[in-house]
Formats: sequence, C-alpha cells, structure tokens
Amino acid sequence: MTLSPELAGPLLTDADVHERVEALIGRATQDRCVWLLLVDGDRRQTPVVMPLEDSPLRPDRRLVDGLREVLSGLVDQLATDAGPGSCVFVLERLGPVRVGAADEEWAEALVGAATGAGLGSLGVFTSTTAGIRRLR
Repeated sequence: MTLSPELAGPLLTDADVHERVEALIGRATQDRCVWLLLVDGDRRQTPVVMPLEDSPLRPDRRLVDGLREVLSGLVDQLATDAGPGSCVFVLERLGPVRVGAADEEWAEALVGAATGAGLGSLGVFTSTTAGIRRLR
C-alpha cells in the first residue's frame, strides 16, 4: 500500500513524524540522498517529497544556500491561519546507524536553511540500512 501524504493525518507528535518518515522513506537503499518533506501550518504534509540525490558527504554552502532560497519561495504557500509551514529532512545513507560528525553537520545546516527561510523544522532523521533514527 502506498501512503498518500495529502490523505494521511496531520503530524501532531514526534511519533507521527517518525512513523511518516518510516512509511515514506524507510530503510536506506541508496547512498547520500537528502530527502525534504514539506508540511503546512496545519501540520499536514504536502504531496511534495523532494530527493536531493548525490549529496556531498558534508553539507556544501552553495547547496544549503540554494535550499534556503527554494524554501523561502514556499513560505507563503505553506503558511495557514494556524502558523508557518515546516520541513522534515531525512539523510539517507548506506552504512552504520551510528551518527557521525557529517550527520550532525547536515542536521545543523538543514535546520539552518529552514529557519533562515522562515520555516520550522519537525525533525532531521537518518535512514540507514539498519533503520530510521531521529537526529533532531
């Protein structure tokens, strides 16, 4: 069964977000892909799930600046009467579930891109062959 984000319930808790990441992304099947899920101010996920494939091992300033610019253009579309929109990020990579320095750098850069654009962050996760783990 395929999950349809627009028909799924709102992401009200951390557990809801974790379950959604598991349902949509699941265990890693490729290396170095950053996934972006967009959530509106009512905490409903939009149908947009964007992979940034072949991402560098560590965040690149040009990539992060470009992401912030793209997200800035979506602020008005994601805002609702309940509040601003948010992002969920998933770092998909092959290898151990252990969180490394590169994962932490990515988490900081991705949250910074979202907040710099005026959006919130509902979490940064890693997807490895061992499963999903929340970083932030």
